[in-house]
Amino acid sequence: MGIRVSPEGTAPSRATTWKDWLANADLCREIATADGTDLSAGGRVVDLGVAVLEVKRLRPVHLRREADRVRTHDQDVVQLVVPMRGTVDVTWEGRHDSVTVGDLYVHDLAQLDEVNLQSDGRESLELAVVAIPKPVLPLRGEAMESVLGHGVPGDHGVSGLLKGFIEDLADEKLSLNAADGQRLGAVLVDLVAACFSSLSESGPGPRPGSQRQTLALRIRTYIQCHLADPELSPRSVAAAHHISVSYLHRLFQEEGDTVSAWIRDQRLRRTRRDLADAALIDVPIHEIAARWGFGRAGDFSRAFRRTYGESPREFRSRTARRTPRP
Repeated sequence: MGIRVSPEGTAPSRATTWKDWLANADLCREIATADGTDLSAGGRVVDLGVAVLEVKRLRPVHLRREADRVRTHDQDVVQLVVPMRGTVDVTWEGRHDSVTVGDLYVHDLAQLDEVNLQSDGRESLELAVVAIPKPVLPLRGEAMESVLGHGVPGDHGVSGLLKGFIEDLADEKLSLNAADGQRLGAVLVDLVAACFSSLSESGPGPRPGSQRQTLALRIRTYIQCHLADPELSPRSVAAAHHISVSYLHRLFQEEGDTVSAWIRDQRLRRTRRDLADAALIDVPIHEIAARWGFGRAGDFSRAFRRTYGESPREFRSRTARRTPRP
């Protein structure tokens, strides 16, 4: 498709571009059934801004790729498949793997050869499928390629957190507005990046100290989900995880951070992204700041200028452009 995507995304058509790109990343759209069976049994889509989550109910079927349906953009989208019910047997670049409830599978469509969807005795199986454009992920080369085409146990460490987060997002009782979807999409991308980095370093098995690392990542995920709360603080974070404030500070110091600075940095990153979004150009700057937990507009402006070298207004004027009407 020849579309270039930036994680910070300053182009006016950023949201539309991502959606158009991800619309081509459907698990079954690029694969033909051997007998022409209609494999859909229902499902729904959750728009997460930088990612799309599809909950798919599918009839048991054997799928194979048609060689002439391979497209260049297939290699530019990562998919994470989490079986909610049933089993998925996959052949990717000649390598076979099988995943079932409790696991997740990571691939792109470029090298996907065959998929065999098996139910657990019911009429249909259910999958949660996340699609993310590769340029959105802060990973390249080996860190990305070494993970693709592998099933990953989802019962420990970072992969367990990621699987649980995807399952929570897939819950049909979950109702999200557009802003919440974007916030959770950003959290999801961070979790995926952390999971891929962990797997590329040491494979899917548990590592020494993984319990402590899992707690640290769970805390960071909690913070990202609560950035909009102006009362978010080291004390409230520690209380939510039943640890002392001093232990919380030690967890962050081990990674060269402080809790307060990391919270402020995450809030600034989210406001900067929203200020660059042409779709939000009519939303006042102080409202965007408040959405991400900045209680005082003056404090936000000073922190923004200190971090990025220009005021929020100057940044928005330079990056966000209203999309021309036809």
